[in-house]
Amino acid sequence: MKRVLCGAVLLLAAWSAAASAADPPSRLKVLGLSLLVPGLGHAALGHTTRGEAFMAADLGLWTTFGTFRIQGHLRRNTYVDMAGILAGVRNPKGHPDEYYRRLGQYASSDEYNEEVRREARARAEDDLGGRATYYESHKVPADEEWRWTSAADWQRYRDKRNASQLSYKRARYMIGLSVANRLIAAFDAMRVAHGHRDGRSEGMSFYLSGDPSEPRGPIRLCVGLRLP
Repeated sequence: MKRVLCGAVLLLAAWSAAASAADPPSRLKVLGLSLLVPGLGHAALGHTTRGEAFMAADLGLWTTFGTFRIQGHLRRNTYVDMAGILAGVRNPKGHPDEYYRRLGQYASSDEYNEEVRREARARAEDDLGGRATYYESHKVPADEEWRWTSAADWQRYRDKRNASQLSYKRARYMIGLSVANRLIAAFDAMRVAHGHRDGRSEGMSFYLSGDPSEPRGPIRLCVGLRLP
């Protein structure tokens, strides 16, 4: 990670040197650079330190994204193995996610099949043939049956699966924050470029804000502007 960051700093320095040796880049170019890699637009304008901050933020977000993805994958492997050992699932790695969702909702495949029977009666009513057809097409096949050995093991499975899904969800959040970082960087770079042309310097600051009464609540990325 340090090597990547050092390479990014060198790249920004190169852009800064180029910017100081030539005319300021066009706003369209600054916009494109900022959307491509947050911070490059600032470096092209000679604001290397400001650009490094945006690039470091982007690097941190993608590093966190990778961490959450790996964490989610490892936790998924764990609950899949639990399904094979503690619920008697055959070929545990060969089922879709919907199958593992059912394992978290029903203590056994018999319990699930009983739910299918009730739904078949509700749908087909007096049509016995329709009931049978619905049940046969929706029941758990014999080679996909399961039964949890205990309520404690079942709960452990659900906790691990929920933790895996939470990791994947947080990884998706990092993608959204990375997009936001690009948009903020582009907006700020355009303001810097505008200030260069008008001979003004307008400041922008970024900070995180949370609710102290909710330690586990969401953290917000806030933008502060210093306007003339």
